[in-house]
Formats: sequence, structure tokens, C-alpha cells
Amino acid sequence: MVCDVLGILLNIPLSWCLIFGKAGLPTLGIAGAAYGTVISTVFTIVIYLLFYLAKENRELFKINSSFVFDRGITGRYLRLGFPSGLEMFLNVAAFNLFLLMFQSYGIVEAASATIVFNWDILSFVPLLGLNIAVMSMIGRFVGAGDMHKANEVTTAGYILGVGYSLFLALNFLVFRDVLVEIFIFYEEDADAIRSLSRYMMVGLSCYVLCEGMLQVATGVLRGAGDTRWVMWASTSMHWAMLVIQFLIIKVFAFGPRFSWIGFVIMILGLASVFIYRLGSNRWRDPDKLQAVMTE
Repeated sequence: MVCDVLGILLNIPLSWCLIFGKAGLPTLGIAGAAYGTVISTVFTIVIYLLFYLAKENRELFKINSSFVFDRGITGRYLRLGFPSGLEMFLNVAAFNLFLLMFQSYGIVEAASATIVFNWDILSFVPLLGLNIAVMSMIGRFVGAGDMHKANEVTTAGYILGVGYSLFLALNFLVFRDVLVEIFIFYEEDADAIRSLSRYMMVGLSCYVLCEGMLQVATGVLRGAGDTRWVMWASTSMHWAMLVIQFLIIKVFAFGPRFSWIGFVIMILGLASVFIYRLGSNRWRDPDKLQAVMTE
């Protein structure tokens, strides 16, 4: 986490200098933002490598002897990891295509979507960290055969996820006018952007609660090795949403508010499906859990 923070602290001033030509650097505009991000990312990776290859770590964890090819472990990485990677690629593609279609309504809709999804990131990124933490701990305890501890991790994850999401949902709902106004810089179309953004913030406050439960559920299921089911369920619902949005926006030409309702319903449905899967306990089948450890 410290390495990531250092990368961000470099990215912000470096990108600013490269965009606007400050501190003797060339004025590169939007390309400067790209260069700044790439440089800071490389900087972050170098810090990670220096820490990972530090003398005390090499001696304590026998790092030098770990640089060997292990066919069994590699096979397990591919079997469990490839579905998750493919899922993320397809889901991000579906979301970006939806966003492009929504922005095609016009400037007001594009600005409103940008405002709302900027606040959405505030809720999603910490929940993504919680998802990774839950996934790691569930994998550890499933591998150790300690399902009691796995249950405790699931419960703690839900307490943290729902508590955090509830706090944000209330703030998004109560302070939506203030949160929208932060991004209003020009008078042109300002009233229309305010109106649509405030409406969309209500939807955001509804589905952010589902995001908290969804990220914990997917963390548990992935940690238990149920990655293939997660991939099929998540990608099929995302792409079904994309098809529906295409019909709403491009074929029947319904308005942006109708489209936004459809998006919120998709998130609610996605969370419901994953919570049902988690509650069904199919992922707890001893044979399935044993197969996770097979190399």
C-alpha cells in the first residue's frame, strides 16, 4: 500500500508538470497525463521489486530458490486465475461500451455520467481492496481445511462491506446536491447536468449497498476456487445488460433516466445472484474444495 501511495504522490505532480509544461518540462497536454501515469507506475513496480528482493526477505523467505518452474502450481494458477482474468476483461469491456452508449445521448448525459461514476469510484476501490482481502483469507483457510475460520472471515467481510457501503449510500443520498455541485464549472447546460446528476446519485446510493455485498460474495467464492462459476454468472449478466442497454438507447430511443434505471436493476440482480450462490453452499462441497488444491 505504501508503494502505491508513493506512486500516486509522484503521478499527481508529474502529470501536472507534463500536461501544462511546468518545472521546465514540455507541454504535452493529454499525452502528458499518459506519460506521467506510465512513469509513476514503473516507479511503483521498482519499489516493489526493491522491497521483494531486499536481503532480509531473500534470507527469510528463500526467494532465490523460488525462481524455478513448478508445473503443478502453474497449472493451478491457470485453472483458477484465468477465469477471473477473463471475467474482468469482459466485464470492463461491457461497462465501457455501456458508458459510451450512455454518453452518446449528449453533453449533459456524458457530464452527468462522469460526475456520478467519479463518486462511484470512491465506493468501489476500497471495496475492491476488501474483496482481495476476503479472497486471500478464504483461500488460506479453505486450503487449511478450516471452514470455521472461513465462516468468520465471511461474517467480518459483510460487516465491513455493508457498514462502509451504508455510510456512503446515506452520504450520496443526503448530500447529493453538494457532491454534484463540486463538478459544475461552467454555466452552459449546468441546470440540466445538475438535474440529471442528482437523479443518478439516487440510483448510486441504491446500488452501492449491493456493491458491498457483491464484492464480499465474489471474494468468498473466488477464494474457495469457484472462479469458473463466478466468471460465467458475472460476464453473462454484464453482457445481457449491454444488449438491453443497446435496445433502450439505440433501438427504442428511451431517455437517459430509463437507461439508468436499467443499469441499477442490473447491479441489484447481480448482487442477488451471487448472494444466492453464496447461501446455497454449493461451493462448500468437500469434493469441490479438494479439487481446488489439486495440482
